[in-house]
Amino acid sequence: MIKLEQGVSRIISSFINEKNIRRPLRIDLNFSGCCDASLCLCADDVRENDLILEVEGLNFVMSSEIHELAGDVTISYVDEAGRKGFVIKSSKPVGEWEGFGVCDIKI
Repeated sequence: MIKLEQGVSRIISSFINEKNIRRPLRIDLNFSGCCDASLCLCADDVRENDLILEVEGLNFVMSSEIHELAGDVTISYVDEAGRKGFVIKSSKPVGEWEGFGVCDIKI
């Protein structure tokens, strides 16, 4: 359901420890207003009917509706000129720009 590319768990762990985050990370839809919807990460509480998954010691949640829409998710990280953050790709792309945009973890 969720795959982390090499090194991503270390980057996420460092961030959540630095910010003292104790809630799971939710994979959700993000609407920026100017482009298609994209997937994002945010610290959130578990909700009724959430799918819960532990990957490399990290806890993730996703609503069953988002999983049905997006399918399996792969999270990678880029750090290059003008583009730094997490890239979330899904087996069923949710927008035309899938895999191009980057996101931070919303608290």
